[in-house]
Amino acid sequence: MSQPPFLLGRHNLRWNTILIVWSILFLIAVLTDPVGAHTAGKMQLSAAPAGPYKMTVWTSPEPATLDELHIALAVVLAEDASPVLDAEVLVQLIPADGSLVLEEPATTEDSENKFLYEAIFEPATPGLYQVDIQVSGTDGATGNTSFDLEIVDDSGLNLLYLIPVGLGLAAVFLLFFALRGRGASERLESQ
Repeated sequence: MSQPPFLLGRHNLRWNTILIVWSILFLIAVLTDPVGAHTAGKMQLSAAPAGPYKMTVWTSPEPATLDELHIALAVVLAEDASPVLDAEVLVQLIPADGSLVLEEPATTEDSENKFLYEAIFEPATPGLYQVDIQVSGTDGATGNTSFDLEIVDDSGLNLLYLIPVGLGLAAVFLLFFALRGRGASERLESQ
C-alpha cells in the first residue's frame, strides 16, 4: 500500500505533528470572525456643529447593511468641549424615496461606552438615507445635524468568504488523510 505523497512517514513524525498543528491553527484563524469594539465603525461626522453642541458620529458595520445598524455619537458643548451626558437625542433614518421614516432615541444606556449615545436600527430596504440627529439639552438648548448614508443589501453570497472556506476545507482534507495515513503505516509496520 502506498502512502499519500504529503505523508512524511514514521521517521519524520515531527513534520506530521507540525502539519497537524498548523492545519488546526489555520482553521481557527479562517473560521472565526474578528471581534470589533462595540460602537466602533466608520466616522461620519467629526465635531460637527449642532447649535450650542458639537457632535461626532460613527456608524457600524462598515459598509452599513440591513442587518443591524448602530449609530453612536458623542455630544459635547461647543464652547469648552465638555461632554453632554444628560441630553435627549433623537436619530431619524429618512429614506431618499420618502417612504417610512425610522426613528429611535439614542441613549447612553444602549452604549457600551457611557460617554456615547447609541441608537440601533434594522432598516428594511437598501438605498440612500439621510441620518438626522436632534439634540435637546436639559437647559432647553437644541441642535441638529445630518449626513447621508448608503445602506447596502448584504444578503447575497459574499465571495470573500468562499476563499477561506475553501482553504479551510482543503486543510481538513489534508489533516484527515495525514491522520488516516499515519494509522495505516503504523499497522503495516506492526505486522
